[in-house]
Amino acid sequence: MTNNSIHTFASEEYLLLLWLSEHLTETKAASIIKFSQSEIAQEQGCSPTTINKRMQALQRVKCIQPHGKKGNYIITETGNQVIKQMKQIERLIGG
Repeated sequence: MTNNSIHTFASEEYLLLLWLSEHLTETKAASIIKFSQSEIAQEQGCSPTTINKRMQALQRVKCIQPHGKKGNYIITETGNQVIKQMKQIERLIGG
């Protein structure tokens, strides 16, 4: 993300959702999040517990859901719509 002004309106959960959307693994079945929570934590510079809480929050609002084997997730239609709307806000405030 090149525009830091989005941080004014974006939650940490949204920023994680956006990061996840930019790091999907394409498979025949779906675009899958194949990172462990420890790997995500390392990439995000926070603890696995923090990532777990954020992932649970994203699941509660139906932005991500488990997929296939344990530890894999997909971004739902709701999650994709959230990203789309937030990108519109980013364009609005970013000029």
